[in-house]
Amino acid sequence: MKNMKRICMILCIVFCAGLLLFVPAQNYQREISDKILRFHVVANSNTMEDQELKLLVRDRIAEFLQEPLSLCRTKSDSEAAVKALLPQIREVAMACVQSCGYDYPVSAGIGERYFPEKTYGDMTFPRGYYEALTINIGSGSGRNWWCVLFPNLCFTDAVTAAVPEESRDLLKDELCEETYESLFEGDKVQLRFKLAEIFQ
Repeated sequence: MKNMKRICMILCIVFCAGLLLFVPAQNYQREISDKILRFHVVANSNTMEDQELKLLVRDRIAEFLQEPLSLCRTKSDSEAAVKALLPQIREVAMACVQSCGYDYPVSAGIGERYFPEKTYGDMTFPRGYYEALTINIGSGSGRNWWCVLFPNLCFTDAVTAAVPEESRDLLKDELCEETYESLFEGDKVQLRFKLAEIFQ
């Protein structure tokens, strides 16, 4: 009987802790997603050739957007700039695909997508739904690649790269202090969202 009471007490404590962590975790993700724009490229398939093509398209689009997005100081500005350039973005992606000898169709659009947790240098972005520029190549059934387009965190090696000071400053200006600090919590962020998933 005592053991049962002890187990119930432990479960109650875990449940309450989960509830306390659930709301901040969800709020952090929501506020962060409101301030960033992601970049998502989906390959035609998982063959080596299609995966290499995906990365070539990624590089061409990132290069094409570098100058227009360098003038943007908010997510709204970035999203508006990308939307205005969608026809050209698709043309750049299509030209890349065709120059590599493929006739896959290409689509480009902005919409909400689910992303897993991702770490860039010392910053960890929580899993959840984010607005993203998405490029679909061919059937779009292959592994995908993604990064943060605004502020610019699109690195060749996202795990070890240092986050540019300008990008940090943009995020710091846009986010409340607590939410900004949550980006640097790493394991704590993972725990919060794991508990959030359990209690959903």
